[in-house]
Amino acid sequence: MAGIGFQLRKIISRGNLYETIGALVSGVFIVAGPWLISVVSMALLQGAFSREAIANVQVFQAVVVYCYAFSLSLFSALHHHFTRIIADLVWESRHGEAASWMLRFLLLAAVLALGLAIPAALFISLDLVQYQNLFRIGMVVLFVFINLLWIIMLFISLLKRYTIILFVFVTGMGLSVLVAPILAAQIGVTGALLGYTSGIVLIDIIFLIIVLIRYKPVKIETSKGLFWKYLIRYSPLIASGFFFYAGQWLDKFYFWFFQGEQISGISLYMFPEYDYAVYLAGLSIIPGLVYFVIIAETQIYVDTRHFLYTVTHSPWMRIQEAKRNLLQSLRDEVRDQSLLQGFSTLAFAYALFLFGPDSVKTPVMALALGAAFFQFTLMTILVFLYYFELYRQAMFAALLYFVLNGPAMGLLYWVIPSLPPGLGHLLAGSIASLWGYQMLRNNTRRIEKILFLRALGMKRT
Repeated sequence: MAGIGFQLRKIISRGNLYETIGALVSGVFIVAGPWLISVVSMALLQGAFSREAIANVQVFQAVVVYCYAFSLSLFSALHHHFTRIIADLVWESRHGEAASWMLRFLLLAAVLALGLAIPAALFISLDLVQYQNLFRIGMVVLFVFINLLWIIMLFISLLKRYTIILFVFVTGMGLSVLVAPILAAQIGVTGALLGYTSGIVLIDIIFLIIVLIRYKPVKIETSKGLFWKYLIRYSPLIASGFFFYAGQWLDKFYFWFFQGEQISGISLYMFPEYDYAVYLAGLSIIPGLVYFVIIAETQIYVDTRHFLYTVTHSPWMRIQEAKRNLLQSLRDEVRDQSLLQGFSTLAFAYALFLFGPDSVKTPVMALALGAAFFQFTLMTILVFLYYFELYRQAMFAALLYFVLNGPAMGLLYWVIPSLPPGLGHLLAGSIASLWGYQMLRNNTRRIEKILFLRALGMKRT
């Protein structure tokens, strides 16, 4: 993301109000465009289904939520593995090989998704759903193509095709919004699922065509063993991805399965009060994401590159000076980003509690907002740890988050059932963020020694 961040930061530095506003709006759509488009499309669909009085529409909503939740939580390790391989190939301008690896990971993701989705679709109960077999097929297709979408989007993002991403998402979600209500009117909730799935399938197809036109796949000369080599070498990085993204969902799974209510017509469970709060809280972190892309990440990138240059080209005193500048930038950016996001979270909370319905004026909403703040903070700390290849430290921070928001949180609510939802996630995110930041500080203080030791180790091997 640093590449587009540099461009937007350059525009803002000109001081022109119109261009600055344009850059900030662009930043919002770059970091959250597909997300916002998906949110708007779901809102439009809910309105259309309500007007048409489609029965059992909650079944459709639950299936979509479950598909995204399990896709992100179970396949995040594969995403990190894929990104690590592709990033090296793109850095070396081996785009044809990168495209070939994308196709391999798409095949792997499809096989894994089918292996999970088919048994789930076969054994799930669909008492009130018409055309049950067609609905089961729609579930499988949606889950598979959502998993394919993550892989293709990661590749598109690495090539910085942000405008195309937004255009394709608008096209695909537009198809969903148009087709789902039409099919729902004909065959009920099954049509709603198939119509929504058609948009996701279209997005995947267009993305894939764009990639293959721009970068024709070539034969991979060194493919044998590379998959396993990266899996072993970067296992802490890959594990950190799984622990972080799966950790986000563990408390939601707990409330669904242990305290949630069953959706009429399907053997799936939801916890509406907490689900809605989490959904809204996610929107509150957009200002922080924009700041991270335009300011924080670009500054750390510049200072890191300067420091690495001094390590190989400058005397010891210059190296130490560059390191001090880097450490100061880390402290400043984490502080400034936290202040901005903290203010944004409070402003978002104030707006909700002042203008929102009574359903959001609850302790659960406040806890969800706090949890979103620390989840975002932990994500940025993990990214900074990745910058210095402190993968083990990132893995430990993500693992702490996973354990605290999973087993520890479950035990906490079992002992004290009256605790409000969101408290466990808030504690998990805050503790893991503090732990991760401390590891970031401790290791960057001796980063030049770590680099020298790595270089020695590479030479010996």
